[in-house]
Amino acid sequence: MAQQTLETTCCIVGGGPAGIMLAYLLARKGVNVTVLEKHRDFFRDFRGDTVHPSTLELMYELGLLQDFLRLPHQELTGIGGVFGDFVFTAADSSMCPRIASLWL
Repeated sequence: MAQQTLETTCCIVGGGPAGIMLAYLLARKGVNVTVLEKHRDFFRDFRGDTVHPSTLELMYELGLLQDFLRLPHQELTGIGGVFGDFVFTAADSSMCPRIASLWL
């Protein structure tokens, strides 16, 4: 592999959720950031197969939520189950828009 020289103000090792968030926050403040990640893609289990309400709240606070919600996704508006002939609903957020919009 050929060597390459990069100049940066800040080098973050690891493109996981914490590394990418740190890079994003520093870049927003004008810091020249380089993220080093050993994997060629982000297709791993912890990279967004579910998005929790606390993450959505953080995205809202950072001003990213509306753009994020424009991406293709599915929303979970209820949780329930079936035991034999018994059908039940454990949670239903469809009547509360604020909660429903956070359950992805």
